[in-house]
Amino acid sequence: MENKNTKRILIIEDEKILSEMYKFKLNKEGFEVISAIEVDEGIELAKKQIPDLVVLDVLLPKESGINYLIKTREMDDLKSVPVLFFLILTTTRPEMKLLNTEPRII
Repeated sequence: MENKNTKRILIIEDEKILSEMYKFKLNKEGFEVISAIEVDEGIELAKKQIPDLVVLDVLLPKESGINYLIKTREMDDLKSVPVLFFLILTTTRPEMKLLNTEPRII
């Protein structure tokens, strides 16, 4: 049974092995994890089960993960949900300029 205080994390990741690894680790730490493999699927899940955090792969096959952020920032229920990007690149993508922010390497 889910605890009302359990934080929900939405993972949007197309690589199944990575998604399962994140899910395993986060579940082990007590988080509820829901997952999607595409932007539109992630948005639908987020609308139904508003997450406390989104873990987002930027390099998705159909549509850039950046589009998830652009679209959800227009939605009252989702615009304040924090998003953690996973990006494996050596240069900044042009889409990052649309966010009006600089990526932070952690």
